[in-house]
Amino acid sequence: MEETRKLARFASELAFDSIPKEVVSKAKLLILDQIGAMLGAATLPWSRSVLDYVLDWGGVEGNSTVAYFGTKTRLELAAFANACFGHGFEIDDLYVRGQSHPGCVVIPTAIAACESQAGSGRDLLTAVVAGYEVMGRINHAIMPSCAEKGFHAATSVTGPFGAAIAAGKLHRLDAGLMVHAMSIAGSHASGTIEYDQGGGSVKRVHAGIAAAAGVRSVLLAKHGITGPATILEGKHGICHVFADSCDLGRLTRGLGTDFPVVTGTGFKAYCCCAGMHSGIEALQNLMWKHSMDAAAVKSITMGTHSRALSHISAEATDITSAQFSARFGLAVRMLRGANGFSEYTPETLRDPAIRALMERIALERDEVCDSEWPKTRGARVRIVMSDGRQLEEKVDYYTGMEENPMSDDAVRTKFMTLLGPLVPERQLTEILSLVTQLEDAPDLLPLARLLCVPDGPRDQTPSRPSH
Repeated sequence: MEETRKLARFASELAFDSIPKEVVSKAKLLILDQIGAMLGAATLPWSRSVLDYVLDWGGVEGNSTVAYFGTKTRLELAAFANACFGHGFEIDDLYVRGQSHPGCVVIPTAIAACESQAGSGRDLLTAVVAGYEVMGRINHAIMPSCAEKGFHAATSVTGPFGAAIAAGKLHRLDAGLMVHAMSIAGSHASGTIEYDQGGGSVKRVHAGIAAAAGVRSVLLAKHGITGPATILEGKHGICHVFADSCDLGRLTRGLGTDFPVVTGTGFKAYCCCAGMHSGIEALQNLMWKHSMDAAAVKSITMGTHSRALSHISAEATDITSAQFSARFGLAVRMLRGANGFSEYTPETLRDPAIRALMERIALERDEVCDSEWPKTRGARVRIVMSDGRQLEEKVDYYTGMEENPMSDDAVRTKFMTLLGPLVPERQLTEILSLVTQLEDAPDLLPLARLLCVPDGPRDQTPSRPSH
C-alpha cells in the first residue's frame, strides 16, 4: 500500500552519496548514450519541425538549452525538444525487463532542469537515477498488459512520471509536493502504439510530450495544484486503468537499496524496434558462418515470441514503419550489412532489391521463443537457399540486453561513430571527458555549451555511417 507515497519519498530523499558507485558509473554511460541519440537526431526533418514549434511557441526566452541548435528557451520547451530529439531515431536506451525507454524522457528533462536550476553534476546524476527507477518500476508493474491494450507504455504512459521525478528532484520538492507532481503527471499519461502499424512521425514526439508533461506537473505542484496520493495504486489509478493485470510489488521491491532499472537498462545497437534485434543477429550469424548471396536465397523465415510479432509486422511505408518492420530490417541487414542511420532513408525504402528480398521474408510465431518469454527475447531465423541448403540460427539475448551487455568501450564507440559526421571530434572528446567526470562538475554550463553545434549541418536526411 501507499506505493505512490513511497516512490515520492524515495525520490525526494535520495542523496548522491547513497547511490552505489557502479550505479553512478552506469548512469554516466546512460547520459552519454542519450546525448548521442539527442544530437544524432536533432537535424532530422521531424526534429526541425519540433524546433520550429519551440521557436513559434516559446521564442528564445528562458535559460534552458535546446541541444545542437543552442537556442535558449523555457524549461518545459527545452525538455520537450531534447526528448523529441533523444527518441527521434530508435537508437535510445531500453529497460528490457520493464519494456520502457527511460533515457529519452528522464535525461533530457534532467539536463534542462539542472541547467535552469543551476544544479551540479551530482544533482544531475541523482535526478537521473531517481527518474529511471520510478519510471522503470511503474512500467514493469503494468507490462505487458498495458502494451497489449494498445498503449505506448514505454514513454507516453510512464514517461510523465519519470520526467516529474527528475524535474522535481532538481526543483528540490519535498515528499509531499513530489506526490502531487506524480499525481498531476498521471493526468498526462497517454499515447497508443498505432504508429507501428500506420507510420507517421508522431512517435518521434511521444518522449517530448512526456518530458514536457513532467515539467509542467512539477511547476503546477509548486504553485499549489494537488492530486490524489494513490495515482498509481488506487482503484482508478494508472496501474489498474492502463493495465488489465499489474504487479504492484514491482513498484517498491528493494526500493532504495536495489537499482534494477539503471543497472538493467541496455544500449541499442540498431536503429529499429528491439523486438527484431535477436532476429537481426541470428541472420548476421548465419551470414558470417555461411557464404551466401542474397540472389541465391529462396526464403527467410523469422520466428519469435508473439509479443514481438505484434510490434514488428508493419509494412514499410515510411521511415517510422520501416523501423517497425522486421522484414525490412532483415532485408537491409542482408543487403547492406547494417541497421544504422544510413539504412533507414527514403532511398532504401524505394530500393527495388530490398523490396524484392522482403517478398521472400516471412514472420511467424515460434513456440519455443514464446514459451521462453520473458526470460529470453529469442528469435529463430531459417534460410532456405536455392541449392536446397537449409540454415538455421537462434539468438536468445541480443546485444545490449542485461544478459548480453554492450561493453563500456562499445557504448563510447557508438557515441563517437554516431556523431562523427555532425560534431567536431574535439568537441566529442570534451563531452566524453566531462560526462566521465560528471560528479565533479559544479554546474552544467560547460555541458550546455558542448551540446551546441553552431557549425554543424542544419538539415539532414537520416543518412550517415552505421555504427
